[in-house]
Amino acid sequence: MIGRVAAGDRAAFAELYDRFGARVYGMSLRIAVDPKIAEDVAQEAWLAIWDSAATFDADRGSVAGWVLAIAHRRAVDAVRSIEAGRRRDDAAADRDAAGRAGGGADEEVLADDERREVAECLGTLSELQRQALDLAYFGGMTQKEIARMLDAGLSAVKSRIRDGLIALRRCLDQ
Repeated sequence: MIGRVAAGDRAAFAELYDRFGARVYGMSLRIAVDPKIAEDVAQEAWLAIWDSAATFDADRGSVAGWVLAIAHRRAVDAVRSIEAGRRRDDAAADRDAAGRAGGGADEEVLADDERREVAECLGTLSELQRQALDLAYFGGMTQKEIARMLDAGLSAVKSRIRDGLIALRRCLDQ
């Protein structure tokens, strides 16, 4: 049967699949654990079996052993790839956290200076501008929500926010 698969016989491939499909999926599921990953692994294994059927050597083992070995390798590779990705993501997150947490004394001084400068510039705004900006940027409110909350017109809120941002930009650029 495997010789016919190697020759491109789709019926022979369907017969091979019917014979070993459940075992290929079962092995993939035992290794990958996640059913979706196991399905992907099994599909990749069947594509590899179709593509490499001509390399099967009956002197080295049975068709079942060959088919299951391909599925096993694919499953192990998938799990290793997923784990490597997780380790890379974890390492990147650790580096980012370390960068934020331990930026060094110079970075802390600069951050303190920037905070002080922003606070000073916020102090130059009118109370209405500061209130509108605070609700928009720190409160996460829309301009319509701010207008309702402050019992002000929408155009007035838009003007306060625009004028406040312009004043902040000017102050911070000095």
